[in-house]
Amino acid sequence: MEIIKRAQAMERPAPKKPPPPPPPKKAAAAAAAETTEWPDEGRVLCGSHYSNDGCKNCGKEAGWCNGECKWKEGRGCMPRITGPRIKIHPELKNLIREYPYQPVRTDRGELTNIILVRSPFRSARQEQLYHKYKKELLFVGISSFEDYPLPPENPFSAKFPVDKYTGLFPGFLHMMHEDQAKKYFPPEVKLLLMSQSDFSLPGPFKPMKKKWDFTLSGSDQDVWRDCVGWSSFAKNWSFVKEALEVMCSEFKMTGVLVATRAKSGDTKCSIPKSCDGLMLQTRYLNQNEFFDYQRQSRFGFLPQIHDASPRVSSQALGNDIPILMNRNIMGGWKYVNDKTGEFFHDMSDFRDSLRRIMQGVKDQKYEPRKWVTQNYGDKIQGERLYKWIKENFADNDDFPLKLPEGITALYPAGA
Repeated sequence: MEIIKRAQAMERPAPKKPPPPPPPKKAAAAAAAETTEWPDEGRVLCGSHYSNDGCKNCGKEAGWCNGECKWKEGRGCMPRITGPRIKIHPELKNLIREYPYQPVRTDRGELTNIILVRSPFRSARQEQLYHKYKKELLFVGISSFEDYPLPPENPFSAKFPVDKYTGLFPGFLHMMHEDQAKKYFPPEVKLLLMSQSDFSLPGPFKPMKKKWDFTLSGSDQDVWRDCVGWSSFAKNWSFVKEALEVMCSEFKMTGVLVATRAKSGDTKCSIPKSCDGLMLQTRYLNQNEFFDYQRQSRFGFLPQIHDASPRVSSQALGNDIPILMNRNIMGGWKYVNDKTGEFFHDMSDFRDSLRRIMQGVKDQKYEPRKWVTQNYGDKIQGERLYKWIKENFADNDDFPLKLPEGITALYPAGA
């Protein structure tokens, strides 16, 4: 109980002289350039760090606006777009207001005429929009929701035919093993093993003293029903309770069960009595708070199966802790190797897997942050995505996609 108590106690330059008016022949072009909308959100490099919220948060004065951003009088800190801009489809911004449709930006912060479809359509209207614009915009699927593009196993989710989405888009960023991908995707679909979790690694790294054996990330969505519902199925909560009995009663492990307590009160998911005084159940945490708990833990526990490469897996590695992952997970399995953690299959080998990861931590066997930063993160995966898009879809007869000149990377916005 003492463990739980300690944790809970825890100068703007002068404006430039405006240029003379352009000659009459150039007036229209100049006006068009001036009214071209500058992107004001998305991933940009602000000096020595990345901002997920665009240049507008890099600085409120000219002296703080740098990196991929520059000060624009009257507009503030804006992306430093130096190359020719491309014409963005007039309906793109309307489309990306619909949840499944996710924009793709360049390393200069520009929008592109590429849309990622990250989940099944949620209405007939969303599906109609795709068919209306699929010859004018490049739509690429991305696995970012349950078993998608395959139908969900979750009993709380709507079902659809197994081949509804696998052949719908010309390309797909998937999370499957190679044999699965060959089985489910038709040969004409261009494939790339890539997930949202391949981007946005934590940084800069801040090591912390270890207080806990592990962290587990919940969602707080089904707490009022004792963690029975859509989200809890995705997190494999029924298995978690079995695992906790072993971790607490036999191994006397301590852990942080993040977002297993309701935001608004003391309601929380029930856990075995043997875990009293060993497990801290928190409300939903902001990212920095969550990262602190990860860094204070010896490993991250990922018991889920029907989950699309959860970001907490690569985030744990970025925070330099190994992961104990369910071998049957739909996405994220590619992060586990002898430098990053261990697999378990089910309760039959769970105890042995626990022993291996705890011994590996004690022996300092793992190098999770070193491995993940050498293989994943914004620069590496952004360049990889750009190369794949350019090779398969840019400036060819089937997909006359125009990309801005001078860029080197593409990013799923908000990844």
